[in-house]
Amino acid sequence: MGIESAPGRGMEGSIEQKPPYELLSTMEYLGFQSVEETEFDETKPWRPATKVKVIKEGGEVAEIPANTPFFVFRNKDGVELTVSASSAGHIDSLHIKGTDAGSVFDEPTLQALMEDAAKKIPENIATEPGVSAFDVEMEKSMGKEGIASLSELQKSGVLTEADVEQALALKEEVARLNLSGTKAEKEIFVAEHSDGKVKFQLIRGDVLVPVVDTPKRPTTKLFMVFGPTDGDARKTMYTAAPGRNMPRHPNPNQHMKEGVVDEETFKESADAWFNTVMLVGK
Repeated sequence: MGIESAPGRGMEGSIEQKPPYELLSTMEYLGFQSVEETEFDETKPWRPATKVKVIKEGGEVAEIPANTPFFVFRNKDGVELTVSASSAGHIDSLHIKGTDAGSVFDEPTLQALMEDAAKKIPENIATEPGVSAFDVEMEKSMGKEGIASLSELQKSGVLTEADVEQALALKEEVARLNLSGTKAEKEIFVAEHSDGKVKFQLIRGDVLVPVVDTPKRPTTKLFMVFGPTDGDARKTMYTAAPGRNMPRHPNPNQHMKEGVVDEETFKESADAWFNTVMLVGK
């Protein structure tokens, strides 16, 4: 499995400041068609993938560990961050190809996105303990951000004050359903609240969120999350999307602490993912 540095793209004769990270790519998997998670660690509430099926660029199929590095960011001190097969597939499917509700990159390939990210990831992220969630200004179009706050949508005339008040009246019920409701209960809720400007949808499996049928909005920001991973001292990229910094989704399995839901972080997510809605228009 060969890992090679990404080729330089500077203009001939120009002097470029060296980026904080060098990007190394696993050549065997560049240009992959898809990554499907096939096996999971059932001992953890969030069921992280342990194996994936990769369809390579030429159609060859490979079954590999989910944490196989597809990309590595290496700083000047040799400290590395990784992008696993599982995360690469997630970002490519959701945010490059746009197969589900959410933000979509204005990047031709995942490789191109990683080349851009290497130039802007803060140098301290590789050594900072714990989870690092942040956004950076890229000074170029990064694509369309698939979220906006209720206040933004009201100010721009997409929603009226009455639309927002009607939605906010349902906030506590949505939080309750996300914390302890079944998928069937959430589907009933979606069906029963389809008449307003703010509707509801299940995303990423069974997370209930408000949505508005209005186009995604241009952004020049890149949001990234890195954190610890089992069996590797290096931090790994959990996700990346065009747009602002947002907390984890209000999925209780993502807010477990010592076997129980961390009510503080769950509430933070529940508030953020209601006050900020997903945009599902074309």
